[in-house]
Amino acid sequence: MKFPEKVYFIGIGGVGMGALAGLFKKAGAKVSGSEKGPVYPPMSDLLNELGITYFQGFNPANIKNFDPDLVIIGNVARVDNPEVQFVLENKILYLSLPEALYGYFIARKKSLVVAGTHGKTTTSALLAYVLEKLGEAPTYFIGGLRRDILRNFNYTQGRFAVLEGDEYDSAFFDKRPKFIHYAPYGAILTSVEFDHADIYPDFSALKESFRYFLSVIPSNGFLSYAADDEGASELAALFSGPKISYGKKGDLKLIKREPTSTPPGQWLTFSFNQQEDKFFLPLIGEHNALNALGVYGLLLGLGFRRENLKNTFADFPGTKRRQEILLEEPVTIIDDFAHHPTAVSATTKAVKETWPGRRLIAVFEPRTNTSRRKIFQKDYAIAFSIADVVFIKVPADIEKVPPEDRLNLKELAQEITSLGASASVIADYPELLKALKEEISPGDIVLFMSNAALANIPEELVKFCQENLMT
Repeated sequence: MKFPEKVYFIGIGGVGMGALAGLFKKAGAKVSGSEKGPVYPPMSDLLNELGITYFQGFNPANIKNFDPDLVIIGNVARVDNPEVQFVLENKILYLSLPEALYGYFIARKKSLVVAGTHGKTTTSALLAYVLEKLGEAPTYFIGGLRRDILRNFNYTQGRFAVLEGDEYDSAFFDKRPKFIHYAPYGAILTSVEFDHADIYPDFSALKESFRYFLSVIPSNGFLSYAADDEGASELAALFSGPKISYGKKGDLKLIKREPTSTPPGQWLTFSFNQQEDKFFLPLIGEHNALNALGVYGLLLGLGFRRENLKNTFADFPGTKRRQEILLEEPVTIIDDFAHHPTAVSATTKAVKETWPGRRLIAVFEPRTNTSRRKIFQKDYAIAFSIADVVFIKVPADIEKVPPEDRLNLKELAQEITSLGASASVIADYPELLKALKEEISPGDIVLFMSNAALANIPEELVKFCQENLMT
């Protein structure tokens, strides 16, 4: 495809759309776009830093005045969007995010895709980082900003492209999963559990999308998959190409973890072909140990040498909103993206094992289409039971879920309390901040879990602690 001179984004404020806008900008295109409402940090900061102007509100005049030769339509936009209607009526070339990403940035590279229900952002960021340490300079496109550079994309002339493979649909005009477009040469499959109940009617339909994803890996490609995950192992068994499993019972076997709190992280001892080795990972929890072994396994399969790999993990800076420590003292405040009960359980366990004996206050906002439903009612109660105090924030638009399908927040709080933690439902953000200020004491750990920014409550709590609890 001929590279466009001017690209317009309908829904530019999302993490993925903002990253693609950055790729086009870095490659030399003029870029603009729009968003329904305000764009918040970190994406607003990134767009401003890149010099990308954007509009608040969808208005056909935005596109008419910019006169683009390509429009990227995000999956936030529907066919009745006024800017979409203008594009269709005027026959302007348009693509979905994954179509544009493949066509302009990854078609001629070896595409390495991280797919799975959990751990995609951290694992893909870690993969890109390790490749950089190995001197490969990959192009990458990831769902979270790396903390050291505050970017989630890069465009280079290197041979590899690292991509976070999302199983969500591409756009209103393309209901295929995003990762179908990415033509994986190599892949990491972290886990396969039921999610996205708004677009997948059942677990079988979700698994079929992953099966198709694996089927397009070429015979000279490679798969690294989680041996301990039932869904991933089941699908990997159908894959006939070269592969390696990782985990407690994998080919790349996790033998021992030694958590550390200063600095937060863990030493991993593992074996491959009956040879033991060890490296430090600056991420907490068993799930992140497995993510790291998934990266290690893929790179082994791609021909990188073991002796060159183990020293590449130690300085990984992590990604924004993935177990991001905002404050260490006098209260440890952690911001995390977890919303599926498996991720919630993994994160709370990781915090408890890294800082044993400290009181854990967990804050949860079930915002996603799946988490607002009662599918995981019992699972959430068990996941939160190891916390000491739990605040459940009522998510926006929960009333749009039919009552018979809706997560019952009051019952969830009662179930958590019956399992030994103190749990309560919080109506809005001001009430949440007030409750946290009244609850916290020096030495506590506050763990925020939401797929959104929680109206900057974590940052407000950091400021409160610094001003009122420092000795």
